[in-house]
Amino acid sequence: MKRSARKFFIYGDIVLLLLIPFAIIALRRYERSPTPRLAIIQDMDQMPYRKPQRPSPLFADGRAMRPHIPGTMAREDFVFLNTAEARAHPNDWKKDHVVINSGQKYDRIMLGQVISGGRARFISRIPIPVTRRFLERGRGKFDIYCTPCHGYDGRGNGTINRYVNRLRAAGSPEAGTWVQPTDLTGPAVQYLPAGGLYNVITNGIAAMASYKDQIPVVDRWAIVAYVKALALSQKVVPVDRLPPPARAKLGAGPAAKVGK
Repeated sequence: MKRSARKFFIYGDIVLLLLIPFAIIALRRYERSPTPRLAIIQDMDQMPYRKPQRPSPLFADGRAMRPHIPGTMAREDFVFLNTAEARAHPNDWKKDHVVINSGQKYDRIMLGQVISGGRARFISRIPIPVTRRFLERGRGKFDIYCTPCHGYDGRGNGTINRYVNRLRAAGSPEAGTWVQPTDLTGPAVQYLPAGGLYNVITNGIAAMASYKDQIPVVDRWAIVAYVKALALSQKVVPVDRLPPPARAKLGAGPAAKVGK
């Protein structure tokens, strides 16, 4: 074998040997493993994690928790409504988003309150346009998160409540200290401001847990709208205030009333 051919094979073998580590790294990056993958360029794959209220030498003030940047708001400044609105109004941000462009609007939408004179009060009106699609969205979320305790009609007799009552009737200690869920169609909720109801969903109350981690902001407002609709559906309505088609369908006189 000629010397040049021999050198070619030697150099070729060296190159192949040098490529083996990179091939192993490439394979390891795409295989499943309980241990962190091997990263040549770390980027943000492995970052030091700091718990709240812990010190950090990375920042000049020595704090791991970063304060809000003056003049900025949270990432939810542009709150997306839902896919139904997006499909109904393609490429129209005014229809499928709620733009939070002021501190007051932020308080109304994100906190359900207004602050005046250093005091906060819950708002009485839902700060997002209430449409039929919005109510349907609220009903869907209500069915998922609220019906197990409050029931589909909102009267507080959901599946969990009925199950616990059966345990209690049987004398089972597994019934625990279960509390009867609130009747969402009753006066206690009917006269609760919209912001107050939003606050209950967000932060919980008494035996009810917070749902802010499970339910996005706009969906909480959609549930508020649906609960208010449930309460309104229980009111006694004079027939003369109903639309003509509804009055004709009832076939009742002007003095008749329908409702609870």
